[in-house]
Amino acid sequence: MNEFAPLKGLRREMTQEMFEDLASLQCEIPEILGYVGTTEEKLARWCRKNYRLPLAETLFMLRQDGLIEIRRASFDQLKKSATLIQQQFARFLSAQEGNQQEKARQLAHQIFSLEGNETAAQLQALFAEEEEGE
Repeated sequence: MNEFAPLKGLRREMTQEMFEDLASLQCEIPEILGYVGTTEEKLARWCRKNYRLPLAETLFMLRQDGLIEIRRASFDQLKKSATLIQQQFARFLSAQEGNQQEKARQLAHQIFSLEGNETAAQLQALFAEEEEGE
C-alpha cells in the first residue's frame, strides 16, 4: 500500500498503522476520535482519501483483522488446553483403571476364599453387590 499522510489531531498524529491497530482492537469511532483528538469529519475525509471508502466501511473491513486474531488466539489457547485436558483425562483413566483392577482383585479374593458350604444365594448376592457398584 501507499504510505498515507498521518492525520494530525490535537492529541497525536495518527498513522495508517495506528488506525489499523485501533480498528483491529475493535475501537469505536468515538474512541478513535478521542484518542487522536480530531473530529469525525476529518477522520472521514482522511479515510475517504486514503482507503477510498467511507469511514464506517473502512472500520468494518479493518475490524475483521482483529476478529481473525481473536479466533487465532482462541485456537492457540485451545491447542494448549487440549494437551492439558488430554493429560488430565489420561490420569483420570489410569486412576479409574487402577480402581477397577483393585475391585476385580477383591472380588476374586472373595470368590476364591469361599468355602464349599456357601450357598448359591450367597454367591448371587455377592455378584449383585458388584454389579450395583459399577
